[in-house]
Amino acid sequence: MTAFPVRGEPVSYADAIRGTFAPIQVGDPWGPPWSTTWFHVRGRVPESWAGRRVVASFDLGFDGPTGFTCEALAWKDGKPWRGVDPNHRWLPIHGQDVDFYLEAAANPRATEQGPEPAASMIALRESPEPAFVLREAALAILEDTPSTDGRIDLSHRITAVGHAHIDTAWEWPLREAKRKVGRSWSTQLALMDEYPDYVFAASQPAQYEWIKESYPDIYRRIQEKVVAGSWEPVGAMWVEADCNLPSGESLVRQLLHGKRFFMREFGYETKILWLPDVFGYPGNLPQLMAEAGCDFFLTQKLSWNDTNKPEHHTFIWEGIDGTRIFTHFPPADTYNGSFTAEEVERSVRNFKDPASSNRSLYLFGWGDGGGGPQPEMIEAAHRLGVELGRAADFFEKAAAESHDLTTSAGELYFELHRGTYTSQSRTKRLNRQAQQALKEAEMWSVAAGEYPQGELDALWKSLLLNQFHDILPGSSIDWVYEEAERDLSRVADDANSIADVAVKSIAGAGERFAVFNASSHPRGGAPSCGWAVVDRQPSISSQSLENEFLRVEWNDGGALTSIWD
Repeated sequence: MTAFPVRGEPVSYADAIRGTFAPIQVGDPWGPPWSTTWFHVRGRVPESWAGRRVVASFDLGFDGPTGFTCEALAWKDGKPWRGVDPNHRWLPIHGQDVDFYLEAAANPRATEQGPEPAASMIALRESPEPAFVLREAALAILEDTPSTDGRIDLSHRITAVGHAHIDTAWEWPLREAKRKVGRSWSTQLALMDEYPDYVFAASQPAQYEWIKESYPDIYRRIQEKVVAGSWEPVGAMWVEADCNLPSGESLVRQLLHGKRFFMREFGYETKILWLPDVFGYPGNLPQLMAEAGCDFFLTQKLSWNDTNKPEHHTFIWEGIDGTRIFTHFPPADTYNGSFTAEEVERSVRNFKDPASSNRSLYLFGWGDGGGGPQPEMIEAAHRLGVELGRAADFFEKAAAESHDLTTSAGELYFELHRGTYTSQSRTKRLNRQAQQALKEAEMWSVAAGEYPQGELDALWKSLLLNQFHDILPGSSIDWVYEEAERDLSRVADDANSIADVAVKSIAGAGERFAVFNASSHPRGGAPSCGWAVVDRQPSISSQSLENEFLRVEWNDGGALTSIWD
């Protein structure tokens, strides 16, 4: 086994295999925080193991909790193969020769340091000290364990769907989230090949676009699994966005770009607004959902409420305009289920609406880089007799069979994380400025008859990405805000440039003035969302006079200093 430590930001597979690899042994340290090390694994399976189930087993130094420690993506024959993490340490070996690479990320648990100023976090990123110790790299024989039938007879019907909730940014930057998605999703694709009845649901089209751009082979396999029915795109929004701070127009664009992506890429329209981890839901959201063709809503976040726990798991959510949406909170109170018998039993026992419905959804799998569900979880589903299925099918059946559901009207308020209305105020201000700039850029471009759709779509996607529920609310590490403030400033600047071109086109080259008003109220003689042409008025100040013919200026002593014709 040899290792190539990468200096700086991650590199591609093609660049990595041209690097200088040096021998590394079990017990050797590797990886300064936030760095990447490529391991080249080569070997030969003993002939005496022929016919046995052989795996390569790794412990890269897994110290932190799931999703908050080192992780790796295995590459084989130049293609991403599957992830390696604390929950998925084995790679299957077929044939006698062993030859593959591990792209290992030395991700620290950033918040273990407590509240840190930006300088400390930057120092952590630039530290030369290794963060992890290679503990195991070995070939082993994986013995099959006999399965037992522990089926439970449930009048309450549970539909279990695999899931790996991956925060688009949080205790890691965007670039690391991209790699977390690649690792977890490649692992799940391999799991689908082993278990044909297994279904995995993944949200956030922004993450799909990352995979399409960075891991085209993984994306091709996802497309195949969507067609086969094993992979279920869910979510509807571009990212799992915060819903309290963005403008109404931004929420509309989240739905527009999210649903458009799934339709274009998979020919699939998701009917579920899937927001399991977002910090509260405003009363106007049902109306926006209905207009976007979302019939169902899912979250479990309100189970975290510190004072008033939700009184129902399946109910009708009524918006401020009277729009009614079928809503479900998974009663296991988690989106990272581990599929223990106790957890499944609690899901049944905890369900608060047995008189109105006999179905619930169970989300299982490790998130945030934990790799998603494990084979043991799927085996547990088989032993317990729990149905593996699609979230969309659950919602259709539950909505059709439920009766006399309670109605909850208005905001679904989250009684925790209250500081997210104020934290990182600079990012929040830039978000508002970017929203306003995009509004004006689109308004004046439409009026000018020259609409740069490609450029505006790219700017909107950048804004929507930074409205993710751990970015805009202010709950991420400083690295995330360094990048968010840069991106949002660029969105505002570029949108203002587009608006400037448009208003100049509308105004033309005449001598008169055009006054533009982007507000919803008339101002200064200009109508709302429009403009007016006005005559130039004489200008007077303490040291100048100006009309359509001359500009005259003088100094403090009253002497003329300039006359402009």
